[in-house]
Amino acid sequence: MHIQKVRVEGFRLLQDVEILLENGSTVIVGRNNSGKTSFTDVLDRFVGDSGAKFRLEDFSAENRDNFYTAKELRDAGAKAYEILAALPKITLTLTFSYERDVPSLGPLSPFVIDLDTNSTIAIVRLTYTPTNATIGKLLDTSVAPEGVDPRVHFFKSIRENIHKSYSIHVSAIDPTDNSNIRDFDNISAVSSLIQCNFIRAQRTLDHAKNGDANAIGKLLGSLFKAASSQNSADGDQQLASQLKMSVENIERNIQNDFDGMLRQLLPAIGVLGFPALNDTEIMPETSLNVESLLSDHTKIVYAGLDGIHLPEGYNGLGTRNLIYMLLQLESYYKDYRAKEIRPVTHLIFIEEPEAHLHPQMQEVFVNKINLAIRYLSARYPNEPLWKVQFVITTHSPHVANAASFEAVRYFLNEYVAPGGLRSTKVKDFRKGMAVISNADQDFLHQYMTLTKCDLYFADKAVLIEGTTERLLMPRLVELADENLDESNKLSSQYLTCIEVGGAYAHIFYPLLDFLELKALIITDLDSIKPVEKQNKHGKTVTVWEKCLVEEGVTTSNAAIKSWFRTEKDDGIKQITLAELIAKTDADKIIKHRRITYQIPELGSKVCARSYEDALILANLALFEIADDQDKATNAWDIAQNLGKADTALRFAIKERGWRAPLYILEGLRWLAELPKILPIENPNVVDVEGAKHE
Repeated sequence: MHIQKVRVEGFRLLQDVEILLENGSTVIVGRNNSGKTSFTDVLDRFVGDSGAKFRLEDFSAENRDNFYTAKELRDAGAKAYEILAALPKITLTLTFSYERDVPSLGPLSPFVIDLDTNSTIAIVRLTYTPTNATIGKLLDTSVAPEGVDPRVHFFKSIRENIHKSYSIHVSAIDPTDNSNIRDFDNISAVSSLIQCNFIRAQRTLDHAKNGDANAIGKLLGSLFKAASSQNSADGDQQLASQLKMSVENIERNIQNDFDGMLRQLLPAIGVLGFPALNDTEIMPETSLNVESLLSDHTKIVYAGLDGIHLPEGYNGLGTRNLIYMLLQLESYYKDYRAKEIRPVTHLIFIEEPEAHLHPQMQEVFVNKINLAIRYLSARYPNEPLWKVQFVITTHSPHVANAASFEAVRYFLNEYVAPGGLRSTKVKDFRKGMAVISNADQDFLHQYMTLTKCDLYFADKAVLIEGTTERLLMPRLVELADENLDESNKLSSQYLTCIEVGGAYAHIFYPLLDFLELKALIITDLDSIKPVEKQNKHGKTVTVWEKCLVEEGVTTSNAAIKSWFRTEKDDGIKQITLAELIAKTDADKIIKHRRITYQIPELGSKVCARSYEDALILANLALFEIADDQDKATNAWDIAQNLGKADTALRFAIKERGWRAPLYILEGLRWLAELPKILPIENPNVVDVEGAKHE
């Protein structure tokens, strides 16, 4: 049994999202403020053990105004059920999947209410909502003082009444008939259904920032408590008993010797002369508690070769971070298996595991988590494998790219029209990547892993041909930013640059569309012409050779051909170079991406074939080409002898006052002036089954 999917409604940026969970690890990625922490927090509020309460700010901005709508209905004398329906709610819906032939559903049984013998789904809904009886306590507020906006006064007044009026209600939903609902009296039924734990991003390991230098040692107390449970394994109970016995022996010794010495420090009661106190004797008695002894007085040290052991705080943050997470996992596992009635599933959130870990450790983290499950379960060979599902939120391309595409959930933050409110859309790779062939998926995954590609976290992306463009890109961005408003400058946005070449850029098109990421593809025109030659058998054949654009017929560039859907041998007419040069800006834009390739510079009819000769044609004086010379041929000849890296470094560092080729400036300025978040009503937005427009 496991949680198949989670739906969240009305919580912060998560207006209405649905997240499929993997049986093992699900990796959540996305830019800052895209809703990743909100997803963690809503689970903590409903089924976590932190005791955190919902606040007014937890209701989504889109729904928050409904509080005032409900007040207006109440003031107008509306019926109680109408007012209750108008009030905003926060809802968490958990869909559980179970095996049809399982002998017992355990705690899940009360939530299975359908009569379909083929169904293997149970739906549990938790709703944070008021009742008819608490409406008045919430909405009856004082009249706003003169000069104060009534709406502002109202929201200030209800802030403290939210937790007094709202409570969590639990119900089971029939998966075959959503009108068939069973309500539960309290939330305790859910506590036996799911155990939810959190390894937070802030793990208080940094001693320099007043973190707890012995945070790892404190986990020993939790491990002892779990081992002491009557439902824990015999071996754990035996070890806990031995620890307790050892401490009791120490306690007896203390009471015999240490307490005797402490007694000498106490004042003599008799000398005070108070009646009835002369017959009273006080004496010290020292007692030791194993759990507090482990939590507060036991430290982790690292063995030294010379017998001097290093304190916990002396080790590197990365090592301590990893040890801390592993010990927390073991603590949660022991707590889970020590329960008298074990929950149906165990859900553990791990926030930003990359903190203080070097890249190699980040890359293997997801796999090591799965190994940890098998290792911990192997200690109890007579029991089933630990039923745990991990949800990992990360900003690290090393962690994200190490996970399979199917395990990735991309949180996309966008504006909701009208009103400029923001909301989150969840892009499920398991569904969305189905349109990409397996071979292309393998290529993309391997490429993103090898190059540490950070497409998941960027505001915008630039796909380029090769080394020259990559080295020059920072300088090209500076040139494109000239005369742009500060808010539009690319240098102030998170721009990722991906070197893919003209032969592979088109493989990224479906991924860019799926991510709805604003992207510019900078590629080369790659003009070619047919030439008749004799092959090794003496037969005359037609081959395509690269040439000047003015001599060429079509392009060999796969990125361009894919963009304009032209193929070489499928009977479709090949696009000509003249047609490519004549393409408008609108022709070069598809959804959120734009392609740009060489075009003539302003006031010229000469077109370059590649970046190098385009750079030359844009800066004729720097390459000593006169106006009366054959510019195309001269630029071609010079470009053949230019070292790519040398040229890039020369124009990136040494040269000043040079001009960027027009096609690159046009593309970068288009990218710069695009909003970071496009309006959701954009007709080119790709919809994904199960993803809801917020």
